[in-house]
Amino acid sequence: MIQTFCFLDESGILDATNIQTRYFAIGAILHPWPDELIIQLHQIFEDLCNKLKKEPSRLEFKFSEITKLSLPLYKTCVEILLNDQDWRFFSVVIDLRDPKFEAPTNPQQKWECYLRWAKILLQKNLKAEEKTTLIADYLRRPKGEVHSFATLPKVVPQLWDVIQVESQGVLLVQMADILLGASLFSGVDRVKVEFKKKVNELRSKLDRKRFNEWHVKWC
Repeated sequence: MIQTFCFLDESGILDATNIQTRYFAIGAILHPWPDELIIQLHQIFEDLCNKLKKEPSRLEFKFSEITKLSLPLYKTCVEILLNDQDWRFFSVVIDLRDPKFEAPTNPQQKWECYLRWAKILLQKNLKAEEKTTLIADYLRRPKGEVHSFATLPKVVPQLWDVIQVESQGVLLVQMADILLGASLFSGVDRVKVEFKKKVNELRSKLDRKRFNEWHVKWC
């Protein structure tokens, strides 16, 4: 049995009526022993704080916040990921404008939809011999009769335990954010286009098993 950590983030809003958001996606980085990787990324985070002159508690790596000034440090993070052989990234992408997608209509349905796709993503990508602790970006659970995030281990046998955290301070949740954001980006912002190219270079150098992006196709 291989013990691993899985760092999960989501992007987009589960609402097909939101014309600004076409996709909802969930992505995760899995690593069996992430300590050394985190140490290297933390050095770059300290450099980011110094460059932007911000307190660490007020800053995190986030795709939506990449600027011309911070771009070189985001690229360095990708280089650090490339030099580590033990992680893998997997994601699921849902096209909210697909007429076959049955969009949730209230907060309870949105939450259950998020849990369902997180479950499917993990079931499809966790190996039978892995036992994983899931560390996920915090998403508020609505009131009412809904499943708890803590029920995921009941339906995903490879999960050892789960916890939701604020992404600020959890560097590999932040790395999941920037990989997911770059994969989904289709705009014209030059800085983000350049970073997307960097992530595409990373993807091209990895086996698909290490960077597995699944776009849902409805029957």
